[in-house]
Amino acid sequence: MLNVGVIGLGVGQRHANVYKNDVRCRLIGIHDLNHKKCENLKSKFPCVKIYRSDNEIINDGNIDLISIASFDNYHFKQVINSLKKNKHVMVEKPICLNKEELDQIIEIKEKKKNIQLSSNLVLRTNPKMVDIKKDIMLSSYGSIYYIEADYFWGRTSKLSGWRSKMDYYSIILGAAIHMIDLVIWMLGVKPISVYAIGNRLGSNTTDLKFNSFAVMLLKFSNGLIAKITGNGPCVHPHFHGIKVFGSKKTLIHNFHESFYFDKTKNKTNKVTLKKRKYKGDNKDKIITNFIDSILNPKINPIVIEQDIYNSMSVCLAAEESMNANRIVKIKY
Repeated sequence: MLNVGVIGLGVGQRHANVYKNDVRCRLIGIHDLNHKKCENLKSKFPCVKIYRSDNEIINDGNIDLISIASFDNYHFKQVINSLKKNKHVMVEKPICLNKEELDQIIEIKEKKKNIQLSSNLVLRTNPKMVDIKKDIMLSSYGSIYYIEADYFWGRTSKLSGWRSKMDYYSIILGAAIHMIDLVIWMLGVKPISVYAIGNRLGSNTTDLKFNSFAVMLLKFSNGLIAKITGNGPCVHPHFHGIKVFGSKKTLIHNFHESFYFDKTKNKTNKVTLKKRKYKGDNKDKIITNFIDSILNPKINPIVIEQDIYNSMSVCLAAEESMNANRIVKIKY
């Protein structure tokens, strides 16, 4: 039985529900900066303790696992303190905001071999994305030379919330990281360099003073190019689009359905069209699998710590590129 505490009760309510409904877990407590929100959730989680601070819930010796779903700028401190207290950690992306913080997390995690650390990079559980990865692994696309992966956030009103009050908010770390992780996971290889640019034209009427849109070009060692976008202010439903272009097959994954264009073996000029309906994400699966990995050391989390470090390295290189207006070699 794992005793669990949840920090942050926006998307963290989803975390709390998973733990509450898993017979292997006991949801011990919750914490949010908005204490009234905790009180309002008392009817939903009647047996949990409401903690007054993140330190109080992290320092509780009865808690084995901390789920962090707070604002981005609190993640680093809460991850570090939880690891120091020998807590398993599930954290919403991004795990931190800069290289110095990432280096500190890596250093302390190296000393905590028996502690599990993972992040809720949920696109790995989307059945459509799993299908695409399988096709790539089977070389169904032939030689892949170009990929597009677009994060349509479409929630402009949220840009005037806590994100606008941060010292610096990154649409790359806060949104595009999902697509960066997805592409690396699908291909099974890491990019070697990145060029990134961005703007805030689509959000200039909000309180956000930072870029709300970013586009990145990732280059891989075999010459493959991937274009990634983090599109914060788009007038579009929240969605993750992807296109894969190969010598044998092309995938176009749109809002309602996906299209595969296949070359036939005997008529190279003929193109056939297949449709598959869009399937939604299974956002709970990563947390349930994380519980599996803690209770059974033979099971790896869907997102292992090295996966987090790799995606963060790409994001931080993209931030450097955007600031310096040049191609940046990615250091892992």
